Amino acid sequence: MSTTTAAIATNPVWPAFPSGKEVPVAPLATVDLGRLIARDAAEVAKLLNVCKTHGFFYLDLQTCEPGRQIVEAEQGLLRFMENFFGQPLDVKMLEDRKSFTHGFKPVGTFSGTKSGTRDCYETLKVSRAEMVEKSPKLPEGVKKQEQLFETFISLSHLITRTLLECLSDALGLAGPARLEEFHRDGEETNTTLVMLHYPPSESDETIGHNKHTDIGSITLLFSEQWGLQVWSPETDSWAFIQPRPHGHATINVGDSLRFLSQKRLYSCLHRVVPPLGSRQTEDRYSIAYFLRPENNAVYEDPNGRKVTAREWHDDKYVMFGEPHVKQEESPMLTGGMEPILGSRVVEVTN
Repeated sequence: MSTTTAAIATNPVWPAFPSGKEVPVAPLATVDLGRLIARDAAEVAKLLNVCKTHGFFYLDLQTCEPGRQIVEAEQGLLRFMENFFGQPLDVKMLEDRKSFTHGFKPVGTFSGTKSGTRDCYETLKVSRAEMVEKSPKLPEGVKKQEQLFETFISLSHLITRTLLECLSDALGLAGPARLEEFHRDGEETNTTLVMLHYPPSESDETIGHNKHTDIGSITLLFSEQWGLQVWSPETDSWAFIQPRPHGHATINVGDSLRFLSQKRLYSCLHRVVPPLGSRQTEDRYSIAYFLRPENNAVYEDPNGRKVTAREWHDDKYVMFGEPHVKQEESPMLTGGMEPILGSRVVEVTN
């Protein structure tokens, strides 16, 4: 992925970098959801190309009704998040289920972006399965806004499934080899909606969200603030992804889709850092819908080992919490992408 350094202030359409300074920016392609839904051949080919070469792209949601609906629902979720994460920690901890797919996670659970640090984000997770089942274990706040969450999750699922179907078409897959056949409704899966909050920090011991590739198949991400970066193999450095609020989502290919495609698709390495300095200075919110395969789907991991999607999911979540030294000894955190990127991705400051 090539990068450019641009004066962000010269582009008034999207949010400027907080300090107004020039920063390396990843020039992501934009794919049109409306054209994908219509199965426009050129747009489907564009989708495949960007997934094979970059693994990250903007998705324009303004050209079809499902896209416009999810943009509206996103604003409702942001209001929910401000209220939920604004509560005292002891109240939020009532939703801590010690689970990778359900409930609350406090700051500092996983490793941070610099050696010896922990992460600087808290999350609230709502699994699609529990939402569909209307589980009594759903967070209390989610139960009170059930329609909002049902709408957002169903639209997220529709959009990510559309991407899968288009990729299957473009790859020439048929029958049981099609990617959506590993994501059948009714089968057990770890597909989850995750709401993330990066609170202001007064400590140098909790920093950002460490480098990683995503566990699942497709990530549908909404974020209106700076902080997300991708690794550029051409420059051996990190580049920011410019936020495009109110009409676009950011999409990235995860490990599982790369493995299921026989490694023809590209799972991009990324992280989240404080845009200014080493500490988070403002509340940062993002919303991620992680489409994941059926738990019993089998594929080959970076070490050539046959694993189920459940095993890869659970093992990688454990790795998120390990010390940096142990993470560097394994290809798991970065999905085996570092040899493909041409060099070991080292800690690089923003």
